[in-house]
Amino acid sequence: MSDECSVPDCESVIRALWDYLDAELDDASASEINAHLDACGHCRSHADFEQRLVDELVGLRREHSDAAALRARVEAALKKAKLQG
Repeated sequence: MSDECSVPDCESVIRALWDYLDAELDDASASEINAHLDACGHCRSHADFEQRLVDELVGLRREHSDAAALRARVEAALKKAKLQG
């Protein structure tokens, strides 16, 4: 697996990751992204991070029926990690 690839391809893959992870792309587009992720370590690391984030949020949502409390908890965690202003 390469750590570098062409910037336009990476940019379009990164922009499409959420739709890809949510299985909202047609088969051809999903296959193209799969092939790109197999060849590009940079984009694969983005996809892996976003998949872990989605999985964590899904798990938290199952644990918490109060959406406002969950949002406050996520925002507090982001602030603690200095990922939010």
